[in-house]
Amino acid sequence: MRRFLRSGSVLAGAALVLALAGCSGYSVQRVGVDTAGGVTSRWTDTDARLTAKTMIRKALNAPWLSRFQAKNGRRPVVELGQIVNRSDQHINTRLFLNHFQDELINSGKVRFVTASEGHRNAAAAEREYQMKHARSSTIHGPGQQTGADVMITGSINSYTASRDGKTVRFYETHLKAINLTSNEILWGSQYQVKKIANQSSMGF
Repeated sequence: MRRFLRSGSVLAGAALVLALAGCSGYSVQRVGVDTAGGVTSRWTDTDARLTAKTMIRKALNAPWLSRFQAKNGRRPVVELGQIVNRSDQHINTRLFLNHFQDELINSGKVRFVTASEGHRNAAAAEREYQMKHARSSTIHGPGQQTGADVMITGSINSYTASRDGKTVRFYETHLKAINLTSNEILWGSQYQVKKIANQSSMGF
């Protein structure tokens, strides 16, 4: 009888340990910049898309576009420069640039040319092929490309703080539009994502 009770106690204890382990939880939420406290999660595709859409809206609503059009009688030709990752973790800045580029093109308010070395090399190889093999009336040769008026460049920074099992991380994206003729900064803005996450030992 004692052996049976001892075995039952061991099984009950094991079940309790498993139950407590199953109650351990990790929660993450995205909050406003002014919200206090929290534990952050890492930068995600959602953050990249949200930041890109917000920064595009700021860029397209700023007066630099209308001023350029009034002065030159046309939409500016824009290219995306480098986005420097100054955060404390690996961030795929190309993912952010892709979202930003798509929003910029689809706005219809600017003309867009690529600043990607890979894209430019591929286009140059195609032009070289056409020069050798295509009919003369269909050749797109060198020296006919459109140069950019404006380059958009910037950085992604982060700040992390932890206390009592919680951590908060700010992701701050800075962008600016530079006139390639004068080096004048035509527009600049920033956007912050503040994310909090909570690690709990009991998730009941």
